[in-house]
Amino acid sequence: MLTTPLLAHGITHLTDARYFAAWHPDYLCFPLGEGGLSLDYFLAIREWVEGPVCVAELGGDAGTVHTAEELHTSGITHVMLDYGTDPTSFREAGIQVLTRMPVAGYQSALDIADQLNEVSGPILLDFTAGGITWSDLTDGHPFSPGMLKEMTGDRQIFLRIDLTPDEAHAATETVYGLALSGSSEEKVGYKSFDDLDDLLEALEEEI
Repeated sequence: MLTTPLLAHGITHLTDARYFAAWHPDYLCFPLGEGGLSLDYFLAIREWVEGPVCVAELGGDAGTVHTAEELHTSGITHVMLDYGTDPTSFREAGIQVLTRMPVAGYQSALDIADQLNEVSGPILLDFTAGGITWSDLTDGHPFSPGMLKEMTGDRQIFLRIDLTPDEAHAATETVYGLALSGSSEEKVGYKSFDDLDDLLEALEEEI
């Protein structure tokens, strides 16, 4: 078991889904639509994993390819929307909404705090979208880990940022949980998870 809650996103194949599920994450998130999975394939993969909540990641065209009512009828209980996307139709359909919020290098702590106050529910706070690393934060760019901790408080916010295994514990002391991303297979049914193994093993509880 890990010492921190985990969200895995960008999962497009069963190899990633099974790998992350073995670490007992809170959420497994699968992109739907162009560049992602079909609705039918998402529903099929979901049958192969047990434990975490399976989330449909929707991009900027959320609600156009598949309506909220269609997703609800298909048995989807959670979606992830990009920040700025209106969640009303999904919530009215009885679907719980997570929000992906990218962070750019030009944004201040106040900018991000204001955006966080605009949304409710779990949030994936994505620093990789702006090329920001944990080392950048410790150098105060675009703001410090202390400021990040102050603005996130006890909210269910998952931090997506490039960091080393040695930096992992410091990061988990700053926010509720961590977010990690899936990637393509090296060949069908196989890929190396060495980098993720090192990071996740650094966060395992000592028995």
